[in-house]
Amino acid sequence: MSRIDLSGDGARLLRHFAWSTVALITVLVVAAFVVDVGVAAPDPVAYDRTAELGVSAETDDVMAGRREIPKAQVFYSQFQYVVGYAGIETMVSDLDDSYTRRQLGYPTAAYVQTYDDAAPSVDDRGRLTATGSTTWTPADEAVYVIGSDARTTAGETVVPFADRDAADSFVTAEGGTVSTWTTLRERRFEVDTAATVREAVPERWTRATERIDRATARTDRPVSVVVDRETDANHEADANHEADSIRRAGSIQEAVDVAPPNTTVVVPEGTYEERIRIEKPITLTGRGARLRGNGTESVITVRSANVSITGIRISGTGNRTRDDEAISQPPGSDADDDAAWDELIRTGYGYGDAGILADDSPGLVVTNTTIETNASGILLREGSDAVIRNVRVTGTEGWENGFMGVTALNSRITVAGSTFTGGRDGIYLHRGDGSVIRNSTFRETRYGIHLMYTSDTLLADNVIRDQEFGGITVMTRPEGNAIVGNDIRRTPTAIQPSGIRSYVGYNTLVNNELGLSTSARESVYEYNVIADNGMGARSTTVIPSSLIARNDFVGNDRHASAGSGPLRIWADGDHGNYWEGAYESPSLWLTGPNGAPARTSSGTFDRTYRPSSPVDATLHRNPAATTLAESPSVRALAALRGSVPGARTGSVIDPAPVRTPHAPDRIARATDSSGPTHAAWRQDLLNESRNDANSTTTRRMDTKPIMETQPMATTGVPQ
Repeated sequence: MSRIDLSGDGARLLRHFAWSTVALITVLVVAAFVVDVGVAAPDPVAYDRTAELGVSAETDDVMAGRREIPKAQVFYSQFQYVVGYAGIETMVSDLDDSYTRRQLGYPTAAYVQTYDDAAPSVDDRGRLTATGSTTWTPADEAVYVIGSDARTTAGETVVPFADRDAADSFVTAEGGTVSTWTTLRERRFEVDTAATVREAVPERWTRATERIDRATARTDRPVSVVVDRETDANHEADANHEADSIRRAGSIQEAVDVAPPNTTVVVPEGTYEERIRIEKPITLTGRGARLRGNGTESVITVRSANVSITGIRISGTGNRTRDDEAISQPPGSDADDDAAWDELIRTGYGYGDAGILADDSPGLVVTNTTIETNASGILLREGSDAVIRNVRVTGTEGWENGFMGVTALNSRITVAGSTFTGGRDGIYLHRGDGSVIRNSTFRETRYGIHLMYTSDTLLADNVIRDQEFGGITVMTRPEGNAIVGNDIRRTPTAIQPSGIRSYVGYNTLVNNELGLSTSARESVYEYNVIADNGMGARSTTVIPSSLIARNDFVGNDRHASAGSGPLRIWADGDHGNYWEGAYESPSLWLTGPNGAPARTSSGTFDRTYRPSSPVDATLHRNPAATTLAESPSVRALAALRGSVPGARTGSVIDPAPVRTPHAPDRIARATDSSGPTHAAWRQDLLNESRNDANSTTTRRMDTKPIMETQPMATTGVPQ
């Protein structure tokens, strides 16, 4: 291990550089705050040029012109981008938020989208619609309709107008009251946040258990037909038997064809070389049975609601993974819009081969089944909601040659206790809102779990190992996903969420190139153990809008990094993260009476830790860095960066780091053994839900003001 010579030329040069940097930044910062008070407020920009926060799940409808979400845009004094808000409520909350002030500076101008000439109305789902054009109006000059019938997925919707008469007309038609800007700023809005998602996680688990139990009960149907290959396939069952007697059939397909609805077909032990089709609600039960296709197309095709398949080993699928012609040119669509993307996925990914293919077949149940596939294991499309339990799917050795363990298109799935090995992705979801994937194992695929345009899911207590690209990857514009209690190791990126209002908690991320990407906005990341990774966590969002606290960073080459953008504060008031090495040396602690370390009431120490700082980042790997970290020049530079928004681009600080880990037992288990390590998170979240029943914002959970920046002297600031 290399060491820093604190008395050498290199250290002296570093100290000299640090002091020079402090002086230079001080001059620049002072200049940044010298503003010509006569300069007019900046003009509004096109909304697609803003960095957006707010509602996400309805973006597709908005882009297609089917729904309206009132928007705002705010210019902040120390942020190079204009912040766009999808939802007036989010903007109002941010304007008075101390974290926003510290990270972005002071708001210098704000505009809202007004609907005077847009003919606004509310449809039968409570969604705001408009047929005309909107205009941008200074926020403090507009009037606002509050409490109307208009809603978004996040809750109530404030509708702005430039003229009071237009607002009164909307109230007459759609209800509500008219408010001024001053009154609006004083109102608290009940909208969903990542805290709401956190509170809902135990209920999502319970509802999934109930779905599994109902599905299991549905498989228990009276036996009507038993496959017996010694039976003459052309021989009708004995006419003297009663209608409800057990029949014999010479093949699986014949048994399926003669079985009455809501009965069971039993397939005894043996190998059956067939491809079958099920078009009625029955249970197909194998007792040591192997069903082998001929290497073309799908082995079992389901085209009926409430079909159950259990206890069968399936192989011999075709190797067609997609419709390449459809993917290259979706018919009648512009390749740049969302409709084209949906068509591409539906016609491309939805028409490959699978062990089990279900088309427009809700209520499918697949349990205790093994599938060896050259393409997909289970392919669900067009509302084929399914329960998949105790299923094992083995795909191709190279992910380029196969496809998904489960491909679910416009279908909700509940997966439990299953194993997916090889192939492209373990589970791929496209518009599978409300799905639950839990207690399952994923090995040696491209992605373990891959979500596209999918919201309100629960991904919990899964074990993911040796993925080619990533463990859990969430793409496009979802909201409300919960990623909880998973154990992910040996993959380039363990968890990479996206969208907004996600909850990422209690995960164990070990020996990955990157443990956690905090790329989902307005989200909560907490109680994750992030150990022995190349990079512990990386902040990639342009706007720092998430709460990142109570995580344990141990043994990573680098604990954290940040891309371009302003300061990221990783703490929840006085509840910070544990950073191994931050307090290994008593010289880093403030001292109290008798020389003892000065603790705060919450068990933290009064020293800000900067994991993205070159000096602090080396503390857990190089003990000599502790003295350098306490040098006057470095401390002065750190204090400046911690207090002035314009002085700490692309940095992360934790103003309340804790001295001891939040989950020491889980750290010990995770780093001492390669076996699964899960947190007992359900009871914790139930308790937290009871304590925080009234939480309405991710950034106001047990927070306190932190070093607010002062207002800039400028015009156009809505007070």
